[in-house]
Amino acid sequence: MNLKLLANTYLALALLLGALLPVMLSLASSTNISLFLFYAYSIGAVVSLLVIVSSGRKDILLNYLKNRNELAKIAGIGLLNYAFLEYGLTFAEKFISASLATAVYRTYPLLMLAFLPSLLRERITKYQIAAICLGIAGIYFALTGGNIGLLLSSNAYVVLFVVGIAIASAIATVLVKKYSFDMITGMFIFNLANAAFFGVAFLAAGGALNAFSMAQIVALLYTGIVYNVFVGFMYYSAFRMLKSAFVANIYFLSPFVTFLYAYALLGEAIKPYYIAIAALVAVGIVIQKFDRPATNYVRKQRHSHTLLFDVTSAFVNTKRPEIQNVISKGGRVLALNAKANAVKGMESTISNIKEADAFIYTDAHEIVSEDERAFIREIVGADEEDRIIMCAGPVEKSEELLDRLASISGLGINDEADSKKV
Repeated sequence: MNLKLLANTYLALALLLGALLPVMLSLASSTNISLFLFYAYSIGAVVSLLVIVSSGRKDILLNYLKNRNELAKIAGIGLLNYAFLEYGLTFAEKFISASLATAVYRTYPLLMLAFLPSLLRERITKYQIAAICLGIAGIYFALTGGNIGLLLSSNAYVVLFVVGIAIASAIATVLVKKYSFDMITGMFIFNLANAAFFGVAFLAAGGALNAFSMAQIVALLYTGIVYNVFVGFMYYSAFRMLKSAFVANIYFLSPFVTFLYAYALLGEAIKPYYIAIAALVAVGIVIQKFDRPATNYVRKQRHSHTLLFDVTSAFVNTKRPEIQNVISKGGRVLALNAKANAVKGMESTISNIKEADAFIYTDAHEIVSEDERAFIREIVGADEEDRIIMCAGPVEKSEELLDRLASISGLGINDEADSKKV
């Protein structure tokens, strides 16, 4: 299947299904939140384990469970995102309104942009920043009605605390993209870690059990199965494969979709200014269309002018250990665009480069599937006569090796002067 189409399908489904969460949680607002979340994540852990077994990923899970560092890393990312958000906002809303807390928290996509160049070496353009800012403005206006007094009259320390929660979510989301662990197995570990966290929180609060109404049971099943397993898998998978700023901008539609669900299921009125969020997000999407295609990668070694691309997103679901081991440790797959006839004369040179922590190959190599090849060529903007040379490894090593190949006379690399054509 076309990988870009798959990623966009995941994004659309995650948006539509995930936007139902606030409505479902409102049905459970009167129950013990620690108990509710403990049950929800326990159900999520069971369901995601069944998905692992049915998809033949038992060996992957066992490898993660045997590797304490890898297990702790994945569990830590899950706790940083889910536990921080759920408990943090619950605490903050004792002092400020839910609308203000939500509006402040939804700034996390903008905060995420601050971490992309350093953690992922991902290039962010002024068009993408403008689009994200419009999305944030739309969310604030839709959730507060433009009432600036909500900010002026609120406890500044609590607002800063919510900003901290947003920063935690921003970092966790970027780390999911940086460490491309198996996402289905990752969702199980996320759920297991959070079930343990909320279980301890429930016991610490006294451990008093209570019965759930039918509506709360529906909310529990939705949260545990749909949101904590499938929405998480689809959102993170899409985020890994598509431009981060594009995914963040599209996801600003989530509150607007939530308003529609609240109208249909809870009878809440749709106010005219809700349309602002959809309009501003639409403008942001149009703005990103004017973004000139160019490299998506920020070089660590600034002295070289070789134009490199990050094509890791094409390999997030690869089964090849040569590449999988690299990206699971935070390495990237970098690429440069060359003329096919030049690469053909360099095949022996490329195959003779042996590095313990890096692997060099071209898009014609047998380890690259047809879907991966098509996605890679779209990322770099390759012409029919071009060949893509890639290096999977730590970014410094990959830059060094690709620069070495680019310096060889006659290779025909498209350098930065040609980037307008890319």
